[in-house]
Amino acid sequence: MTLSEITKYSPAIDWGLFVDHLLPSAAPHPSHIVVTSPHYIGNLTELIQSEPSRNIQAFLMWRAIHAYAGALSEPIREPIRQMNAKLIGADPKAVKPRWDVCLDEVDNSIGFLVGRYYVLEKFGGDAKKYTDEFVKSIKDIFVKRLPELSWIDDKTRQRAIEKVDKLIQKIGYPDSSPNVMSPLSLLEYYSDLELKEDDYFGNYLRSRQWAISEEWSQVGKTPEKKKWLMNPQEVNAYYNPSFNEIVFPAGILQNPFFGSNYPDYLNYGGIGAVVGHELTHGFDNNGRQFDADGKLVEWWTNETSTQFDEKAECFIKQYSNFTVIDEKGNALHVKGKLTLGENLADNGGLREAYLAWKQQYDSDKESKKYNNVRLPGLDDLSPEQLFFINYGRIWCNKATPAQAKKGVLTDEHSPPKWRVNGAIQNSVDFANVFKCPAGSPMNPVHKCELW
Repeated sequence: MTLSEITKYSPAIDWGLFVDHLLPSAAPHPSHIVVTSPHYIGNLTELIQSEPSRNIQAFLMWRAIHAYAGALSEPIREPIRQMNAKLIGADPKAVKPRWDVCLDEVDNSIGFLVGRYYVLEKFGGDAKKYTDEFVKSIKDIFVKRLPELSWIDDKTRQRAIEKVDKLIQKIGYPDSSPNVMSPLSLLEYYSDLELKEDDYFGNYLRSRQWAISEEWSQVGKTPEKKKWLMNPQEVNAYYNPSFNEIVFPAGILQNPFFGSNYPDYLNYGGIGAVVGHELTHGFDNNGRQFDADGKLVEWWTNETSTQFDEKAECFIKQYSNFTVIDEKGNALHVKGKLTLGENLADNGGLREAYLAWKQQYDSDKESKKYNNVRLPGLDDLSPEQLFFINYGRIWCNKATPAQAKKGVLTDEHSPPKWRVNGAIQNSVDFANVFKCPAGSPMNPVHKCELW
């Protein structure tokens, strides 16, 4: 939208002045702005006009207090901490150690700098090589399966193959913007951030101001494709549809997701499923709208799009039947539409990881080429069973009823229990490996499948 169009939606706010205030002096004024929720922007005018100005001022003041109170002295931060704990159902008496708080703050403020030391300490050996191999094998399986999916027509299938072929993979840590292994690159990256040894709250403010300025400084510039959206030490991964890239920071290439000395059936059930998950995001209800070059264009035929929507509806219905129990004992249903993209990625990722591993395992049962040696004390479990057991282990979780409720209402991911059981219910391989009777809870007759 243009600024004038946004002003029509919400005339009570001077959007031009708002943008001018945040825009760096040398930056060009944006001709268009992406508005993800036009109705929200539109409702602001009604809210501002209907609420007394004192209420709005009090709300804005409270937002500032709530945002920064945690960085102030104990008499100020403690009441806020206790309130937040009660809101999420946590124990108000459970105080996070101060060293842990400081560690989080350093991580949030100068994450790439911290990432350098994390990489030096934790990321080495063959982790990158193994992850490259996982990505390649799972990409190969994804492409190999495409001809078996009758709901995709030839034209869309060829474009899907092109998208996989052009997929960029980033593993471990960035080597540009900044290069975390280069002290000079890090020094230049943080050169405008002023930190003082005896000014914690000032550092807290300045680090956030710097981060916001960094974001706004990119206006009018070509996006930096080498820049990472996560620090190396984060235990996470992501798919970026605009760049058609999958990114795996060093933090997730650790136990329990990955171990260089783990048997392959554990690694594929762990990081392999994560790799498949991120790859499948490129073809979920959101990622499929971007082509091989990251452009937001329609590259699917109408017939294949219709087939996709019909099959996706199966997942929406399946996950909408799953529930969690809130603090009042009420059953809350998972939002199947909200979680659709993540559920598709979980299901596709699990299937791709299992097929990629099984193809290797079946070609090398004696572990001469691949590492599938049996673990001591687990002789009663087959490698196939241990693959699925490890998949369940990586999402092991315990949450209070209040936390579970918040997750169901706001999180695009299904609750961990249903991330595991939902995907496994749709797995024919799981049912065969564990010999689940047809129609049993973990082997329903009707299964959902897309990728």
